[in-house]
Amino acid sequence: MAAPPVDHYEVLGVATTAGDDEIRRRYRFLALAFHPDRYSRNPEHHQLAEQQIKRINEAYRVLSDPAARAQFDTARQLLDSTAAARARSNLSVYASSLQDTARAAEQVRRAEHELRIAREQRDAALHEKATLQAQLAELGHLHAGERSTQAAELSALAKQVDQLTRERDELASDLKATQERSGRRVERLKEELERKNRLVERLQNAKSQWESSSQNRTELLTQRVDRLREELASRDRQLADALAARQLAQDQLAQERRSATRTTQSYSSALGVSEIEAARLQVELDALNATQQRSRTIMRLWQIAAIIGIANTVILIVLVLQRLGG
Repeated sequence: MAAPPVDHYEVLGVATTAGDDEIRRRYRFLALAFHPDRYSRNPEHHQLAEQQIKRINEAYRVLSDPAARAQFDTARQLLDSTAAARARSNLSVYASSLQDTARAAEQVRRAEHELRIAREQRDAALHEKATLQAQLAELGHLHAGERSTQAAELSALAKQVDQLTRERDELASDLKATQERSGRRVERLKEELERKNRLVERLQNAKSQWESSSQNRTELLTQRVDRLREELASRDRQLADALAARQLAQDQLAQERRSATRTTQSYSSALGVSEIEAARLQVELDALNATQQRSRTIMRLWQIAAIIGIANTVILIVLVLQRLGG
């Protein structure tokens, strides 16, 4: 392979052992430094910059590609040492002069740019100063107005604070009075609860006493009913006996009436006695029936009285429970 006429490492100004990152950084720096637009004022420098940027682009193209770089390194080792060294020296000097020229032009451009920026900053500072002075005057007027407004608001706030303080004191006194009333009401409720508890206890005692007395009264009523039944049975037996005696008397009366044809006068007194006895027996029978009816009525009255007492007790207990629940 023929030896390349240019040493790309010298064009970029890097060592043969430079890495990809170093070659990339060096290319960016040289491409920015030798860009032809920077030398548009001087045609000669512009032409030189175009030639140099082409050599820089070519050098970066070869060295950024691993295969092309390997081929370039192989060809570079085969260069004639003397001619190549002389050519490289001349090119190195030329490249150095171009780099110095580019650095000087860059410094001039930076100085002009900084001067322009300084002038713009000065103009902006003067404008800003005038604006700030106008704003300061306006702020002075606003500050005076705000001070008067704040004074009025402060006075109003002071009045509101006084009003709120009075309202707070009134609320505190009302709250205290409410608490005292609530305490007294709680005490009254406690006393009422104690009275209700005592009332419940008395009602329970009364209920137990009523139940015991009711049981006793029921037993007494049962005994009286038994006695009345026994008396009624005895009266029934007496009535049966009276009826039998009446039947016997009627039979005797019939016999006496058959023989009355002859002994009417003699038996008239006996007939009157028999009628009187029959009337007496009838009266006793009526009295016995009335007594039996009265006994049944009394029994019914006792039963009704017991039912009424139980109903009154149930109603009283319901009322007490409702009052305790309320």
